[in-house]
This record gives sequence, C-alpha cells and structure tokens, in this order.
Amino acid sequence: MNKNVLRRIASLQLQGGNGHNEDFLSILANDADALERWSLPLTEEERIERNNAIFDRWLAGETTVELTEKSHLARSVVTEVIKDVGNARLVTADIKEQPPIYNVWNMSACDPRFGQKHPGRIPGQAVVNLLLWSTKPFDVVLDPMAGGGTTADVCRYLLRRYYCFDIDPKRPDIKKWDIRDGYPRLPFKPDFVLLDPPYWRLKRDEYSKDGSAIGSYDEWLNFMQKLAKDTHKTLKPGGHTALFIESFLDERETGRFLFLTRDCLNLFEAAGFEGIQEISVNMPSQIKSFRDVTYAKKKGILLDLKREVLVFKKWHHKEN
Repeated sequence: MNKNVLRRIASLQLQGGNGHNEDFLSILANDADALERWSLPLTEEERIERNNAIFDRWLAGETTVELTEKSHLARSVVTEVIKDVGNARLVTADIKEQPPIYNVWNMSACDPRFGQKHPGRIPGQAVVNLLLWSTKPFDVVLDPMAGGGTTADVCRYLLRRYYCFDIDPKRPDIKKWDIRDGYPRLPFKPDFVLLDPPYWRLKRDEYSKDGSAIGSYDEWLNFMQKLAKDTHKTLKPGGHTALFIESFLDERETGRFLFLTRDCLNLFEAAGFEGIQEISVNMPSQIKSFRDVTYAKKKGILLDLKREVLVFKKWHHKEN
C-alpha cells in the first residue's frame, strides 16, 4: 500500500480522528480522486499537525517505539520530531510562574486551567510550584491517584512527561488502575511522584465506594505504608515524592485529633525516604460555610484551612 496513504491515516488517528483504517481504505477503494489526493505527501500544514500530535502523545507517556508503529515513520524520524517540537515549545512557552522561595502558599481558589471539579481537588498552582521547584522540562511525572486531572494539565503546561492513573478515571488521559495493587509497569522510572490520597474518611462519601477511604484508620495507615514502600521502589534514585495530606479532628468515628501528617511522615521515612520539606497550602476562610462556622463556635473547635505537602527525596539505589 502507498506509504503516503498510511501516513495520512496515521496522522488523523494520532490527532484523535474517528474511524479505523478499514473505514478510510473502503472510501479510498471506491473513490479514485480521493485515492489520488491521499497518495500525495502531507502538506506542510498537515505535517506540522502530525508532528504536534506525535509530541503530545510522547508527552503523555507513549514511547518512540509505540509512536513509530502508529505513525508509519522511521524511529529516527519520530525521535527527531520529538526533539524539534520540544525545542520549539520551550522557546515559545508562556510560563509566568517562578519557582517558590517560601514554604507557605496561599491559594484563593483552584486555578481553572488545571483539572476539573473533583472531590478533594488540589489547587493546580500548588502542583505548578512543586514541579518548577523540583523538576525540569521533559522529566517524567507520575500521579497514581489523578482524580480530576490536575497533574496532567499542569504537566502539559510545564512540558513535563506524565503518567496518570486512578481507580475511577474521569478523563481519557487518565488510565484505570488501583494503586492498592502496586504501581503499573512503566517504560521509565519517574523523576517525580505526586500523591494526593483520600485523607482517610474526609469526603469518604464522595469518593469511589471501593477505594482506600473505606475501613478503619488503622486500615488506611496500612494502605499508606504499602504506598510509601511501592513509591520508593518505583521512583528514580534522586527523585522526589510530594504527598498532599491533612490532619483533622475526627469527632465522628475515633473522637480524637488525627495527626495524618505525622503518621505519614513516619511511614515514608521508614520506607527509605528522607523528608526534605514541609509546605503549607492555605485556603481562604470563605471555603467554610455559615453552618461550619456556627458549629465550630458552638463546639469550641478550630476549622482547618490548610493542607500540608510533605516532600521526600530518594537518595539511595538500595530498595527496601
């Protein structure tokens, strides 16, 4: 079959076009004029669109081997396309944010550019700060509990490669996976792992009914212990892990204040990580309802307005 026909079909499919090869071939087989047009090389505009699609798929974790098969191009050509598009985007990237220099981040709301509505959604600005601080362009970022896709959107914005998974994915760029089974096999070890697990029973009713938020606090800690060990095995030596976590007063089930931050710090250090930073992500008081405020005054308790981000580094090659 004419290579130009295959490459045109591949180009459409790389860009997310509908249909299968058989659909296009059936049309071409019965339309001599269409076949003649499709037998021509790609136009410059079509070539640019194809190259951008190749780069976007590479950024989303596809390998050059996979892209070679899908594009019907030589692997050396695919590699050159990725290099050229990547360099061009680095030059034209309009990134206004700078790496932070303080460990208290005040977030008035979630940046609408990053992620969609989801229980426990983290501010995309916090993920931007973390990646600017601890990664460089084209580093590999992994989020095994990707929720509303905030990490994926930030990685595309900052030109980081990414792998995003979730037990109940809501978007096509998030693959289905249950992190309780360990990490999926990846072609590369990540440079950075972002973890935003359920904070035990907080928002439990809004999460997947068979997720890690179910069960007792001790069961949740067992989940976090395994997560810490699995993350240490998966992360590239010298890489970073950032854990979003929130301590809270648990009136409903245990009747005590649960120091999730302290407990998780201990678990991750026991797994082989070294804690290198603690960051406070503060939210405005307006996120609390009048009912929340009235209840807090009546009970004499403090309402929480912050998450903590614990940042760890993997220093050694030795696995636990």
